Amino acid sequence: MNLISKTSQAVALLIALAAASGLTACSDSFIFDYEGDCDPKFRVRFAYDWNMKFADAFANEVDHVTLNVIDPDGNIVHTHTESGDALAADGYEVVLDEAVKPGTYRLQAWCGSGAQPGNTSFAVHEASRLEHLKCTLLPDGASRAGDITGAEGTDVRRPLDNLYHGLTAEVEFPEDEGTHYFKVPLVKNTNSVKVVLQHLSGEPIDGNDFDFTITASNARMDHDNSLIESDPVVYHAWDIANGSAVITDEYSQTGTYSATVAEFTIGRLLTDDDVRLEARRKSDGQLCFSVSLIDMALLVKGNYNRGMSDQEYLDRQDDYNFIFFLDANYRWIEKYIYIQSWKVVLQNQEI
Repeated sequence: MNLISKTSQAVALLIALAAASGLTACSDSFIFDYEGDCDPKFRVRFAYDWNMKFADAFANEVDHVTLNVIDPDGNIVHTHTESGDALAADGYEVVLDEAVKPGTYRLQAWCGSGAQPGNTSFAVHEASRLEHLKCTLLPDGASRAGDITGAEGTDVRRPLDNLYHGLTAEVEFPEDEGTHYFKVPLVKNTNSVKVVLQHLSGEPIDGNDFDFTITASNARMDHDNSLIESDPVVYHAWDIANGSAVITDEYSQTGTYSATVAEFTIGRLLTDDDVRLEARRKSDGQLCFSVSLIDMALLVKGNYNRGMSDQEYLDRQDDYNFIFFLDANYRWIEKYIYIQSWKVVLQNQEI
C-alpha cells in the first residue's frame, strides 16, 4: 500500500470516528481547511403582509431599508441601509455575518422611500440609542433631518413617499453554526385619501372652488411607531380633478352627472387621534362638511373584518374613498355617504 492510500484511509477513519462521537467539522478540536468558515451566519428578511390582502408586498412597494440592530441596553450596535433594485429581487435579505456577534438583540427598521437619507417626505434622525430613533414628516422637498420638528404645525401640500415601520421583540443570535434567519414585519404608515363631491342634482361642480383639508397630529413618530405629541399638521389636497359621466342605465335616471375628486396622502392613523376632514367653499368660507376621518373609516370595517381590532384595520387599510353629496346650498346632505363604495345611512350619529 502506498503513502497516498494510507493517508486517505487515515482521513476516512478520523471522519468516521468524528461522526460516531457526534463531533462536527466546525468544532474547536476538528476543523478541516476545506470546510470553510464555521462561524454562525445571520440573515434578516422583511415582510409587508400587514395589509388587507394578507399578502407580502415588500418587493413591490419598498425601495429602501434602514435596519438598526439594538442590544439589550438599548444601544444601536449596527445600522444597515440599502436601496435600489436589489430590494425587489426574490429572497432579498440583509447579511449581518461580520457586523453582529452572537447575542440578544432587537431589530428596528424604517423602510420605503421615506427612510432614505435626503428624501423629500420623511427623515430618520441620527441616533445611537433605540429611544432616539424618531422619524419626522418634512414640510417640503427642501427640508432635511436637521429640523427635528419637521412639518409639525405647518401645511403640507404634496404627495408623500410611502413609509413603513418594523420592530421585533428580543431575538437570540445563536453561536451555533449554520445560517439563522430573522424576520422584521412591517406596518405601512402612509395613507391615500380620496374625497369625491357631487351635487345631488347632478349639476356641474368645480373642485377648485373648494379648500379640502385633513388636520392631524401625526408629524412625528417614535421608535415603536407611536405618535409623539405635536402641533397639528394641515394636509391639503395635492390633486383636484373634475369629471362627468353620462348614465343611460335602464334602472337609473338618465342624465349627465358631474363630480370632483380631491386626493391626499397623509401620515399614520391611530384610533384615539383626532383627524378632521373638511371642505370649505373658497368664495365665502362656507363649511360644506367637517367629519372625523377615523370614525368615518371605521363605519365600513364590516362583518368580515370584525376579528380585527380597530387599530389593526387602520394599519392594514391604506386607501380610503369618501363620496359626499351636496345640496343646492353646497352643504353636505348628512343622511348618507358612500365610503369605500359602501352606502352608509347615518341615523343620529355624531361624526
